[in-house]
Amino acid sequence: MVTRDQVIEVLKTCYDPEIPVNIWDLGLIYDITIVGGVVNIKMTLTAVGCSLGPQLVSEVESKLMCLDGIEDCKVEMVWSPPWTPERLSEEGRLSLQAMGYPV
Repeated sequence: MVTRDQVIEVLKTCYDPEIPVNIWDLGLIYDITIVGGVVNIKMTLTAVGCSLGPQLVSEVESKLMCLDGIEDCKVEMVWSPPWTPERLSEEGRLSLQAMGYPV
């Protein structure tokens, strides 16, 4: 059986195409539900109009499907609540600050 921690480790290998921080530390993941071998993810993007959203969803799904014990993975894009910099993890905040982003 796959664990939440295993899913999070995979999510940390997926990066926002415009911001060089992984989607977990950016705070883009709103919910992870694991039922049997099915993983459901609710995530958002930093901007509603980002055209790279489908590419990121596809990357998340394909990487998670490589984990032993996962039979299916579904990523749902959600826009409420909207993403804000307050959702950044401490690691994400420090990474962005080191790159000169004002967060």
